[in-house]
Amino acid sequence: MTLITMDDELMAARASGALSAPMRLLLDTHAALKTDVADAALTGDVFGGAILESLPAESMADNALDVALAAIDAIETGAGEAAGSGFISRADAAKLAQSALSELMDLPDPVRDSALDSGAQWRFAAPGVRRMELMREGDAVAELLRIEPGHGSPSHTHSGREFTLVLAGAFADGIGRYETGDLCAVGEETTHRPIAEPGEICFALAVTDGSLKFTGALGAVQRLFGG
Repeated sequence: MTLITMDDELMAARASGALSAPMRLLLDTHAALKTDVADAALTGDVFGGAILESLPAESMADNALDVALAAIDAIETGAGEAAGSGFISRADAAKLAQSALSELMDLPDPVRDSALDSGAQWRFAAPGVRRMELMREGDAVAELLRIEPGHGSPSHTHSGREFTLVLAGAFADGIGRYETGDLCAVGEETTHRPIAEPGEICFALAVTDGSLKFTGALGAVQRLFGG
């Protein structure tokens, strides 16, 4: 397990547009939480802009405007679509919705905006843990996690990399402790069990490029069903 900051290579990739959308979200959110990361991102943008200006212009397709407008329409149509069912009064539903919205509004701007654009729909992940998929591109997936104190993920390893940025609260996984603004990275060689610490709810942005592989009895069930 490693506590990391964004290096020059990642910042350069961000500025040049070479990063996946989930990784860009991760870097932009980290920059919103840490001034040193924001400074590095700004420097990368300046150098990236200078490089782009030095390149020869590329002609656009004849239907480029139509494609862009269609993409905007698709985003606006999908944003805010709420799904859900259950027997709950309108008053209670309104209170729950207001509480959920208040929690999202307290998060860093990049994550908040992405959550609202995705429809802000929480899904069950484990007891005391809810997840919200924000975006995916290829194998890369960005998810917002809401972890109640004392709860977390079962012990697991990974089939790829996992980056976790703490947005509020803190968690420990038996290897390290991470609080607001901390970013940790794990790979296939790491087995851990993140648990939110007592106190406030832990919110985290997780970006993965591979699935989780559970250990123990849960791992046996996962393998039985082809996970």
